[in-house]
Amino acid sequence: MITITDANDPRIAEFISFRDHTLNARNLFIAETEKIFLQFRATGKKIHKILTIDSFAKKYSLSGENVYIADKKLLEQIAGFKVHFEVLFLAEMIEDHSIDQLDDKIILLNGLSSPENVGSIVRSAAAFNIKSIIVDEKTCSPFLRRCIRVSMGNIFSMKSYHSTDIRQDIKNLKNMDYQILSTANIPSAISLNNFTFPKKCVLIIGSEGHGIDEDILLESNTVLKINIDPQVAHLNASNAASIFLSHMSSL
Repeated sequence: MITITDANDPRIAEFISFRDHTLNARNLFIAETEKIFLQFRATGKKIHKILTIDSFAKKYSLSGENVYIADKKLLEQIAGFKVHFEVLFLAEMIEDHSIDQLDDKIILLNGLSSPENVGSIVRSAAAFNIKSIIVDEKTCSPFLRRCIRVSMGNIFSMKSYHSTDIRQDIKNLKNMDYQILSTANIPSAISLNNFTFPKKCVLIIGSEGHGIDEDILLESNTVLKINIDPQVAHLNASNAASIFLSHMSSL
């Protein structure tokens, strides 16, 4: 173990000066909190660096040249705010699955830019046992630090696929006998209350501001809606996703 006394120590530079997108491009991410650390460690994937306090290292018998020890005040200096966690870690992202390795029920995110919404949707999907997720080119990665925190690390137990051509992937999914289910609060949509989810289906959640791309709506087999007060235009993306996922679930 190595003791750190200076927040500018180059050995912990990733925790201070590297942005999420830079790390994700190198298939790395940073996360924090005891629960998320334990969830990731259980996957057996490689942890490159651990920055923690001495009592946490002793509690989990952490040792080695990749374990850096600092006091709580230094952790707060590095984080930039008062912290309630005792560990930060730098690790390898869970590798993408291929599209044909995904489960029968999939959630697909189209253009969601809010890490809070993406993280919340991941957590809801895991809670309802929907363990496969596709994110398109316009959606922020579920491995952003904020996404991981909001999802409580549940992305580690999911099969993820980052699409670089979502329209072609939707066609491929159709050819694999998936039903494509879009969500939109439009008059022609079918009420969720009157719908039975098929065995193989992809549920699409659209962006916070504009919803699902129009051409993707047209490619869908079915468009679903939640019955809400007509004076309310639509629900928050993550709140709506939770309702759809609860109906989609076989729990």
